[in-house]
Amino acid sequence: MKTFTIAIAFALFATMTAPAFADCDTRKEDEQALCAGKCEDAYVRHKQDMMADHAKLKADRKACDAACGCPQNSKDL
Repeated sequence: MKTFTIAIAFALFATMTAPAFADCDTRKEDEQALCAGKCEDAYVRHKQDMMADHAKLKADRKACDAACGCPQNSKDL
């Protein structure tokens, strides 16, 4: 019984901490990376427009990355 309890506790701990180590690398094919890639693509595409409001673009990029769970991708904007 004690071994079973320890195994269950370990499994619960692993499932709770796994999302904390999720990677936001846009070259991967998982859902989070695809979302972050879309944020990056939209930012780059609109940044090249001479009439764009660049402050709004940065704010939109930060909001998009935060929604994807990757706020570290836009910390150097």
